[in-house]
Amino acid sequence: MRELQVKAGAAADKAGRSRRSVAGNIKTIPKSIVSRKGAAAAGEAQADAAPRGRRGRVKSDAKREAILRGGMAVFLKSGFERTSMDEVAARAGVSKMTVYRHFGSKEDLFAGVITELCNPIVAKELERLFDQEPEQALRGYAQRMIDTVFAPETIELHRIVIAESSRFPKLGEMFYASGPQVCIEVLARYLKQNRNDPRFRIGNPTRTAEEFLELLRGYGHLRVLLKISKALTPQEIDSRIDAAVRHVLNV
Repeated sequence: MRELQVKAGAAADKAGRSRRSVAGNIKTIPKSIVSRKGAAAAGEAQADAAPRGRRGRVKSDAKREAILRGGMAVFLKSGFERTSMDEVAARAGVSKMTVYRHFGSKEDLFAGVITELCNPIVAKELERLFDQEPEQALRGYAQRMIDTVFAPETIELHRIVIAESSRFPKLGEMFYASGPQVCIEVLARYLKQNRNDPRFRIGNPTRTAEEFLELLRGYGHLRVLLKISKALTPQEIDSRIDAAVRHVLNV
């Protein structure tokens, strides 16, 4: 299972490289930012860049988390096109220079927000989860998927991607690489490791992983996206998880 955890990290790294490739060249920080913000902003950015040991890393991580929270709030309020990095900085309580130090462009920030939403699925105690019996492991993974995919903020960001992908085609590619692709790859690796286990019914591991996740979403997800219904009921959630598990296991 240690191998699975390492491979999950590799999947996240691969998605990160994909996002950087899709986003193209990172935007440089405009010189006008320094002149507008003055020496204080430049000093803050230099302080972030300076290696200060564990305390410095903790402070930098805290700023990154604040920027992600601020970015999500502004994206949800304004959409992608109308989101301003100045407003993100104000929400996060940092300078605009610091925002660009952590995220080189608005596209990178959006991808970071999506990755942060999906981290609980692929990172949180993943080794312990897949060490359980297959049915427990798959049910646990399924519950994480449903909790994240149907979360209000995830739904709203999904709507933003759909609404703005015609003007920003790379937005959809980054959304997929940051979220669904990582989740599929992590599950596919687990299935591949168990494809010879008679308890499993696995043809192509990647296709089986995609089918598993689609059984969890189904048309209920589309209805929520279209605001036809608000959320799945507990009974619907249980039914979807049961169907997904039965699709993969001989139960």
